[in-house]
Amino acid sequence: MSATTTIPARATRGATPAPPSGPEPVSLLTILAPRWLALRNNLIRRRMRPIVASLLTVAFWIACFAFFVRMLDYFQTIGDFGPLLTQRLLVLLLVTFALVLLISNTVSALTTFYLADDVNLLLAAPIDARRLHHARFVETMISSSWMVLLFGLPAFLAYGVVYRAGPLFYFAAVAAIVPFLWIFASLGVLITTGLVLLFPARRARDGLLVLVGLLVGAAFLGARLLRPERLAETDGLVGFAAFLVGFGAAPSPYLPTTWVSEVLIPLLGARDGEPLFFLALLASTAAVFFLASAAVVERTFLRAWSRAQQGRIGSGPERILERALRFVTAPLPRIPGLLFAKDASIFLRDASQWSQLLLIGALIGIYVYNFRALPTSDGTPLAIVLRDVAAFCNLGLAAFVTTAVAVRFVFPMLSLEGRSWWILRTAPVTLGEIWWSKFWIGYLPLLGLGLLLVAATNFFLDVGHGLTLVFAVTLVPLVAAIVSLGLAFGAAYPRLDTQNAAQIATGFGAIVYMVVCLGVIALVSALEAWPVVRLFWASSAGRPLESFEAVLVGLAFAATALVLVAIFEGARRAGRTALERL
Repeated sequence: MSATTTIPARATRGATPAPPSGPEPVSLLTILAPRWLALRNNLIRRRMRPIVASLLTVAFWIACFAFFVRMLDYFQTIGDFGPLLTQRLLVLLLVTFALVLLISNTVSALTTFYLADDVNLLLAAPIDARRLHHARFVETMISSSWMVLLFGLPAFLAYGVVYRAGPLFYFAAVAAIVPFLWIFASLGVLITTGLVLLFPARRARDGLLVLVGLLVGAAFLGARLLRPERLAETDGLVGFAAFLVGFGAAPSPYLPTTWVSEVLIPLLGARDGEPLFFLALLASTAAVFFLASAAVVERTFLRAWSRAQQGRIGSGPERILERALRFVTAPLPRIPGLLFAKDASIFLRDASQWSQLLLIGALIGIYVYNFRALPTSDGTPLAIVLRDVAAFCNLGLAAFVTTAVAVRFVFPMLSLEGRSWWILRTAPVTLGEIWWSKFWIGYLPLLGLGLLLVAATNFFLDVGHGLTLVFAVTLVPLVAAIVSLGLAFGAAYPRLDTQNAAQIATGFGAIVYMVVCLGVIALVSALEAWPVVRLFWASSAGRPLESFEAVLVGLAFAATALVLVAIFEGARRAGRTALERL
């Protein structure tokens, strides 16, 4: 019997061989599964974080809901102007949401589509470009829409409660907001793809981050300069109502914001309209923009992604930075100078880090303006007491602001070394040199920030130069202790697997660091409470301290300095020990 196997003749005559079956197309849920599993595992490992975040979100929603209810109730008392003001306020909210969505979707799409680390893995997988677009589109829309949902849901709920709208209004609000989000996510993807095709992706992202920092900082400053506390008064609400009457007097019929308002306002009973038509207009426009973004990404994704992988090219600003760092580090010893130049270069080249300085500058301006706006110059007893309390709290508040900045910039310093940490460990550089380099980079700017806050606020409070000098001298060891604690906790709770400083600054170690720093600030405030009060009253009375009081004041300040030096040294030793374990 032959060992060979013969093929039946019937199988060979006229039979067409079946084509080789390729890999089955990957479903959208399969592509999104890693994100969902990572989120689920994160929630399981850190059970307290979602609970705390949920409680804070609910509290914020309640506050926003109460604010909008009060505003709309006031509009109801105006009479015939009530529906007009309701429409203007809704249009103002929707225009604000549209601007936020357009910017956030553009920035998020740059990362999710072209700069994410796992895009190269998805390109190697049997996934077509259209399916990849759908998955990244969902991620972009979710990551960019949370702020609108955070502010929009309580606002829409307040509208429904004040106007006693039926269930149809709430259903229409949800049905309208989904295509609204969809439209701006599609626009963000289209704008991002065009930017990547014209400019390198990282340079485009840097420009967008700077733009976002400028807009957010300007928004904070503008909102504070408008003095929103006046809305608590009747005159303030009247002025705000007049502003709304003039806002959006003739809204464009081609904008999605107008379509959403035309869906919701008639269902409130404010006026007649055709909400079903505008809802269909929203849905059809969202579908068209989504298909357009899918078609553009499908045809240009590989070319755009390839351009996004271009490295940084040396330019004029790079050469200027190099010369400036060489000049600054010239007086320093070789090793500390090189470490300083490395950290400064990394910081200045990362727009996601230095662009935050724009927002911090705006917050500092708001902080100083709040002290300037205090009614402390009319000479009344209440004004004098308010000035005394503000002056006494100034040191603690300035230290608190400095701590908040340190959480964002000092605590992540060691974690941002990332995969390059082994280079420092194998280089002929001691851990002490590394620690001191990080310390001075964080200490000098934060000390300058603290001194600026104290000097500016004391100037507006008309506090004497002697007390301002006392606060400035206290900040020298206090800021040193804060920075030393930041490096110690950063080394004890490292996150070397991420380069996102904002994500590092929200971890468990950052929270513990913030709590410890608040305890240190409270301790310093308690130790200096009595001597600061005695100095303040002596300055107000125009007489010097008695000898016994002067000795006690000196001892209190000496005890404060010793405590801060002990905290600094203890944190430095703990940080060195944690660095040895990395």
